[in-house]
Amino acid sequence: MTNNQGFFTKLKQAIADNQSLLCLGLDPEVNKFSPDFKPDASQVERLTAWCQNLISQTSDLICCVKPNIAFFEQYGPEGLEALQAVLKSIPAHIPVLLDAKRGDIGSTASAYARAMFDVYQADAVTLSPYLGRDSIDPFINREGKAVFVLCQTSNPSAAEVQNSSQPPLYQHIAQIIQSWGSAEQIGLVVGATRPESLAEVRRIAPQTWILAPGVGAQGGDLQATLQAGLLADGGGLIIPVSRAVIYADDPRAAALRLRDEINAGRAAVSKVLKPTADLSLKKELVQALFSAGCIKFGQFTLASGKQSPIYVDLRRIISFPDVMRKAAAAYANSAAGLSFDRLAAVPYAALPATAALSLHLNVPMIYPRKEVKAYGTGQAIEGAFEAGLTAIMVEDVITTGGSILTAIKTLEDAGLKVKDVLVLVDRNQGGHQALANGGYSLHAALSIDEVVEILHESGGINHEMYQNVKSYLEENHVR
Repeated sequence: MTNNQGFFTKLKQAIADNQSLLCLGLDPEVNKFSPDFKPDASQVERLTAWCQNLISQTSDLICCVKPNIAFFEQYGPEGLEALQAVLKSIPAHIPVLLDAKRGDIGSTASAYARAMFDVYQADAVTLSPYLGRDSIDPFINREGKAVFVLCQTSNPSAAEVQNSSQPPLYQHIAQIIQSWGSAEQIGLVVGATRPESLAEVRRIAPQTWILAPGVGAQGGDLQATLQAGLLADGGGLIIPVSRAVIYADDPRAAALRLRDEINAGRAAVSKVLKPTADLSLKKELVQALFSAGCIKFGQFTLASGKQSPIYVDLRRIISFPDVMRKAAAAYANSAAGLSFDRLAAVPYAALPATAALSLHLNVPMIYPRKEVKAYGTGQAIEGAFEAGLTAIMVEDVITTGGSILTAIKTLEDAGLKVKDVLVLVDRNQGGHQALANGGYSLHAALSIDEVVEILHESGGINHEMYQNVKSYLEENHVR
């Protein structure tokens, strides 16, 4: 179980590799094991072997393993040694979410963090938020580590506390954790037995990953859970199942059935969610760009020398961190499903946005220089890379595509492979065709037509300006 990638990077890769949102929950009770399973071994030896057998049978069907530390702690030091043996048997590419539900402050929280991450080498841990942000910080201050905060749990009496205020406490937790850390650091635990609460949490925390226990032995409705919690890209949700798999006559068959059932529901829900979510993301991004002055109307001279009543100036987003985050999310949405090893920025306007996307996706970034330095290394490409890797080109706006093709040539001359190009805005002035002629695919978050329509519908531009810009677009054959 050695892998230096962060929890969410490993999780997303495991989801993609195994096509699975299923998490193997390890809540083993030795007295429920089959009597003929290692009958002559000690309880701790049976516990270790049982869990290792489950991991071996299901590691290609799951996205995560979630051992519950209590089922090992109850056996004292030998039980904790068993836990470490079980954790070491988990393949390095499968992330480990240690279900510990810790919650304390100061040096105590720091000690818990050292135990979870240094001793047991977990990638993530479940925590209680009752003591506030101080109980979370020592865990998320660890680079690449993540936490899942208890929000609306699946047990029957949870409502006595979690629904006891107005608005309910669980909704306050869902809201406040977003100020404690990023969506790449903090997730939420919301029981599958409460799909209405799950839907409310998803509304409050639209990008947060949710661990949804309760499917299986606790009777949670899988389809309702997927409908309430999935993101439009088919992710954002982890479905942990323990008893329905670990005590099944054939654990692998049980895990395969659950994995496929989840995927069937996932496909159906994503088909409904994605168009609406894509449009919502586009509208939000356009409004943010317009408010930041990145989209302007008037009379402008473009780099080509042509006059235009609309100008897209994405260099300004460096002064607006929130707009930068929205742009990174839009780029990431356009890149979904593509395969690449490096993000390559077209110099120099696309450098800030590419850096934001690099952080968002946790993918290394490089960029070709416009001019080769006459001193130092004299390299044409900045950043770490090697020949044979695949790079995806990132630009802010595409008009004719000339600067993108020039940048691609520099990469290809260095032995990198390029198949795809990401842009935030396509002006529809021939760039798409120019790239296609070179064998490259363009993936644009927005077209100039969409920008104009969205701003007109929202009242951002008046009808006269709208008609003026539409006429310009039609005259320049950009539709």
